[in-house]
Amino acid sequence: MKRVFILLLVLSLITVPVLAEETVTVKVGVVGSTNEQWTQVLVPALAKEGINIELVEFSDYVMPNIALAQGDIDMNAFQHYNFLNNWNNENSETYGCKLAAIGETLIAPLSLYSAKYTSIEELKDGDTIAIMNDPVNEARALRVLEANGIITLSDDITENATIIDIVENPLNLKFYEVDASMVGSMLPDPSIAVGFMNGQYATQAGYAHESAILVEAFDKENPEQHGIINVIAVREEDQENETYLRIAEAYQCDEVKEVFDTLYAGSFLAAW
Repeated sequence: MKRVFILLLVLSLITVPVLAEETVTVKVGVVGSTNEQWTQVLVPALAKEGINIELVEFSDYVMPNIALAQGDIDMNAFQHYNFLNNWNNENSETYGCKLAAIGETLIAPLSLYSAKYTSIEELKDGDTIAIMNDPVNEARALRVLEANGIITLSDDITENATIIDIVENPLNLKFYEVDASMVGSMLPDPSIAVGFMNGQYATQAGYAHESAILVEAFDKENPEQHGIINVIAVREEDQENETYLRIAEAYQCDEVKEVFDTLYAGSFLAAW
């Protein structure tokens, strides 16, 4: 009996740590369904550490931050610094919450796609460009056009430039401002010559990165472009949460970079 008691005691000591292990579920807001860096790499890897990632998909750029501020999700991964800062400036008082970046993820170059043209030189007088209507990315698209000599913006534009800041438009281009998620579905319309999309929406709409007729240049060493680096965001009070920080740390791995380099070649660039 004494031996049996000792054996049971030893077994209890062995099994107690296993029984004490807990799985933490973290809801991560993402935009769209092309999130293989999560489904193929991060979800299975973090599950081994007891972190259960539950992806919550959104169809636009509006709801992920609202859901985060209201506590419906724990973090999101869809926006860049400029978008996050603008959201905080415009919405933090409304929702009684500021959001904070805890890790950098990717750069999604903004690109111009077309169902009509194969080159930017084919743009014709009076053509219509579909452009996203959120202030941060609209300004970004306009700067891409300016950098390529297609339009000229006012010298005194603010960070959030809009089409009213265009001072020279040699081709008399028209601009159709629309939610970023809608651009891909509009391109088959013969009245739309070209449209701006990032890698996420282009992939969902069936446009390969190599089919873009104009691609935003990105230089990691240029501090002026730091704002377009995408991030993992949490509520400000959660930015020291160890589990959330571990997820942000795990994102920056070779396996995720390989997904970017192969499956999303050119559409996504690793930010680290």
